[in-house]
Amino acid sequence: MQLFENLNLLKSAYNICVKPVCKRFQLTQMEFDVLMFLANNPEYDTAADIVRLRRFTKSHVSVALKELGTRGLLETFYTSGNRKSIHLRLLPAAAPVVEEGRKAQERFGTVLFEGFSPSEFALVQIIFQRICAQARELIQEE
Repeated sequence: MQLFENLNLLKSAYNICVKPVCKRFQLTQMEFDVLMFLANNPEYDTAADIVRLRRFTKSHVSVALKELGTRGLLETFYTSGNRKSIHLRLLPAAAPVVEEGRKAQERFGTVLFEGFSPSEFALVQIIFQRICAQARELIQEE
C-alpha cells in the first residue's frame, strides 16, 4: 500500500530536519525523540506513556532515558503517595535542545505545508486526525 511508503518518506524528511539538532547536541534520534516527546507533552511523563503513545520499544526508551539522565537533561521522581510510577522531568540543561528541536519541528511543518491554503491545511488536519483515530481503534481491538 502506497500509504506505508509515504509514511516512511515523511519520517525520513522529519529526521533530516532534526538531524542537525541531534548532531549539535550529540543525541541519537531516539534520545531526541524521547526528549521532544516529554517537552511537547508534559501531561505524559512516564516511560510507559512514551512507549504507549509513540509506539517505541521499551528497551529503546529505557536506554534513551538512561543516557538523557546521565547527561543531566532529565530526572526521575515519584509523586507523593505513589512509589510505583516513576515520573520524568526535563531539567534546565535540556532547554537549548528543546528550543532548537522545536525550531526544527516547525521548519519541517513549514516545508511540508508550503503553498497550502488555510482551508487545505484544515482539511489535511481533519483527514489525518480521522485516519489516526481509526488506527487507534484498530490497535485497541488487538
